[in-house]
Amino acid sequence: MKGFTLPFLLTVSLLVICAASMAQQPDETAVDSLGVDTTATAVEDTVAAEPVQEPDDAAGTMQDTGEEAEVEMEEGGLFSDIAKFFRDGGPAMWAILLFLAVGVAISVERFIFLFSIADMKPEKFMGRIAELIRKGSIEGAIASCADRSAPLARIIEAALRNYRNTERDIQNAVDEMALAELPRLNARTGYLATLANVSTMVGLLGTIFGLIAAFEAVGAADPAEKSIMLANGISMAMNTTAFGLISAIPLLLVHSFLTAKTDSLVDDIDRYSVMVINMLAQARKEA
Repeated sequence: MKGFTLPFLLTVSLLVICAASMAQQPDETAVDSLGVDTTATAVEDTVAAEPVQEPDDAAGTMQDTGEEAEVEMEEGGLFSDIAKFFRDGGPAMWAILLFLAVGVAISVERFIFLFSIADMKPEKFMGRIAELIRKGSIEGAIASCADRSAPLARIIEAALRNYRNTERDIQNAVDEMALAELPRLNARTGYLATLANVSTMVGLLGTIFGLIAAFEAVGAADPAEKSIMLANGISMAMNTTAFGLISAIPLLLVHSFLTAKTDSLVDDIDRYSVMVINMLAQARKEA
């Protein structure tokens, strides 16, 4: 659980900061009551008041300014669209964002554990253990397992420490350690499917609220405000559904991928634990 805390806090903080920055209303231009962009008018007055430049210099300056404006529009266009998409979705977007942040944190922690800590290249590791057992160096094999924190290493270590007992005792020791280690492989992976389903449901709930607002606008709002309220309600309905699916689909894919990896590691544990038990039984017979 300690290894999950840091990825969770970092992911939640990053996504909340990004969402808060997107949720701020843009205030780049001032528009008067008639819909006229006063900033553009001020720019025209400023340009008119400036002295006339040479034709070549003016053309070059206008070309550079146009290129810079085009670059700024390309850079800010996507972020502005995402910000507007998040704002129009309403309060449900924050709940979906929280579920997505928790899911990303769980995914990061599970990837680190399953692909870095638990995945220890079992073929190479078991080759080393088998060589030590054949040489009669059980203590050396135990030391090799003790240096690793992977579930497979701990289960093999439990079998080696019961080398002098009966085969039944070795099997019991392996089963006992497996009951303690296998939950580490499956920990928190199931939450990803739950978070994906809840994100979809919250998106649908936001859709219902948006449709309710839209119907209220059609039935009770003033004619002057009806079109605005109708557009806001439809935006909330569509955006929350879309964001819920955007969150749910990757989480489901990651859940399936991590589940397949976990099953592969469990199969390795079952195979190599039986292999070690057989090797220990053979070593006792030869001794």
